[in-house]
Amino acid sequence: MKYIGEELENFSIARFWRCYVMSKVNYLLKDKKILEVGAGTGSFSELIVKNSQHLTVLEPDENFAEFLREKFTDNQKIKVVNGSINKLENELFDAIIHFQVLEHIEDDNKKLLENLSFLKNKGYLIICVPSFMSLYSNFDKSIGHFRRYEKKDFKKFDLGAAKIEKIFYLDSIGYLLYRLFKIFINSDKPNKTMIFIWDRIFIPLSFMLDKIVLHKFGKNLMVIIKKN
Repeated sequence: MKYIGEELENFSIARFWRCYVMSKVNYLLKDKKILEVGAGTGSFSELIVKNSQHLTVLEPDENFAEFLREKFTDNQKIKVVNGSINKLENELFDAIIHFQVLEHIEDDNKKLLENLSFLKNKGYLIICVPSFMSLYSNFDKSIGHFRRYEKKDFKKFDLGAAKIEKIFYLDSIGYLLYRLFKIFINSDKPNKTMIFIWDRIFIPLSFMLDKIVLHKFGKNLMVIIKKN
């Protein structure tokens, strides 16, 4: 497989982080037909497909899509599609996953409504995005993030007939590290050592502290939207 992006390759080692995120949504994915939007190198895809009935991986970048086809060539439960969601025509899904995607899209409300139209009734749109514009960093800027989010941003969105079922923050320790020590803030490309320490040491601590602070703050925001 060819090299296709240093920042994604570096963050691919954040195994504890991905498992933590998935632990919050696995109950919604079991034996379901899932669409993952913007899979990148497929690091989340590997976990999503374990519980799902079938996973469609939608990747707009041609190089990433080629990488994913090679990576999952032997997995019959995964279909890789290169292009936008409209390429799927009238196909409907039980759940659509947006992990670290929405912040790259300028007209984010339009994209949410577009995605909701590809959900079955009672289906879920599951979103994880970076939180708090006060944490916006050189790294955010360098990889094309338009913004970071707070709960109030999602509560302002037009979601049609859909409603927010759950909304909460993750990675309270990461938030404090950003705030207190400016870790990553002035780095265009966090290196693997920094990411490894954050993932192996601080994510387990966040797992505990997040419960204590009742998910009131964190470096990322998780949103679960249900289509009625």
